[in-house]
Amino acid sequence: MMGNWFKMLFVVVIGLCAIQATLAKANSSKPGNDEDEDEHEHEHEHEHEDEDEDEDEDEDEDEDEDEDEDEDEDEDEDEDEDEDEDDDEREVKNLTIAWVDKPPYVTSPTNGSIDDEAHGLIREALLRHIKIECGWRIKIIYDVKTLRTDSEFGMIELLRQNKVHIAAPIFEPTNRRYSEFPFFKLVDYPGTDFITTQAEIDRLSVVLDAVLKSWPLLAVTLILTAIAGVIMWALKTRNGYLRERTAKKKYGDKSPKSIVARIFSIIWILLGLIIMAIFMANVTSALTALSLQLEPQDLVGVKVGVLGNGTEYQHAIKEDAHPKVYHRIDDIIQAMKSKQVDGMLLDRYTASYYQSRGKLKSLVTVKKLELQRDVGVLFSKNRRDLAECLSYFHSSTIWKSVQTITATFKLTQQKPSKNVSLFGDSSPFIKMFMYISLGVLAGLLLIGTLWDILIRGKKGIDKQNTVVEAADNEGVTTGEDSILNDLEVTRGLLRQTQEQFDKLESKVSSLKFKLGRTDKN
Repeated sequence: MMGNWFKMLFVVVIGLCAIQATLAKANSSKPGNDEDEDEHEHEHEHEHEDEDEDEDEDEDEDEDEDEDEDEDEDEDEDEDEDEDEDDDEREVKNLTIAWVDKPPYVTSPTNGSIDDEAHGLIREALLRHIKIECGWRIKIIYDVKTLRTDSEFGMIELLRQNKVHIAAPIFEPTNRRYSEFPFFKLVDYPGTDFITTQAEIDRLSVVLDAVLKSWPLLAVTLILTAIAGVIMWALKTRNGYLRERTAKKKYGDKSPKSIVARIFSIIWILLGLIIMAIFMANVTSALTALSLQLEPQDLVGVKVGVLGNGTEYQHAIKEDAHPKVYHRIDDIIQAMKSKQVDGMLLDRYTASYYQSRGKLKSLVTVKKLELQRDVGVLFSKNRRDLAECLSYFHSSTIWKSVQTITATFKLTQQKPSKNVSLFGDSSPFIKMFMYISLGVLAGLLLIGTLWDILIRGKKGIDKQNTVVEAADNEGVTTGEDSILNDLEVTRGLLRQTQEQFDKLESKVSSLKFKLGRTDKN
């Protein structure tokens, strides 16, 4: 405030000096009034006075511009002097920040980092306000240093021992666990995701298990089939009752004709349809269970991996799961693939961070879990003024900055495939059966071809020779028989001719005898 008053006083003094100089020049440039001078000289003097006044005004404007420039230079020099004086007046204090590696809130420096200090959301949102805005307001120059710790509890112990001044990040519940320290909230906790691997499921074994688990239904089916067989046997053998009243079809089946047989057939057909429908329902339900994305109702008894013993660990305990602590994301993924754990619990922003770096490939998000937490930083008791400065003067600006940053944390929800087919192209059983069938078919074709060429071909040649010989023999035999038949026929004809000649001879003899007797008479 003293600096501002000094500047204003300096400007006023300079302005007054400029006004006085202008008035003095104007008075000195006016001509004297001589009553004895004639009227012509008086007018001539007035013309000269006007010219002199114009020249004086131009000179005054130039002088004013020079004075304004001098004033600006003086003001800049005064501001620099004031800043130097303020810097001289500001006290230098150490500000040690304890942090734990928790991407994206706080991350370790990488090879491309501008310095060896921690990076992340908290640094981008808070550091400028702490060092510049609040440092200037409370007239303190902060010498910022960082200290990495292994856990949140380690940071709290350092705060209690006054070895550090800020702990980040801190996940505080609504009832405040660390009420002894000032807390500045940055963002709401986004929730926890239960992430696991997409395990390969033997669909055929699942369906077979579903059928085998319904063994009472299978037993009832077999028993009813046996009972139906006994009834049919009784109807079939009871004095020929069923046999006499059934009509035999051309293809060998028998259909009942009596009323009793027809009623029994209808009952058995309907019962068989019901039993088959139940079996089909079991198989369909098993396939449906495979195709649907079923979220677990809870995580009770589930072995989960967590990064550190922080918020995810506490969330796993709250869900009655069995957490196992790891310190690297790669170790958790390897543990899931080796079936040491069933999945992992991961902060949603953290999951987005690792997913953007290709760490969560082939993993699926199974369930989202909500947890009420506030994400922020804790200040030590002797840095309470810094926490109050952030809360009272910069909280809205910091909140907008955090919202802008967190809007870039997009987690792509990877879902398991819903296309499940028991006998699809991806089924190993069907592929194996197809290859075996092709092998059997190729083997049968090869054996058949060889059989046809080697065995059946030879038999065909022998059979053809036999047929030719038989045909030749048959041809010879047929010629002889025809000749013999012709001879027999000729003999018969000759015999008949002989008989006719004999008859004619007897008739002629009889006629001669009669004629001879007539002549004698």
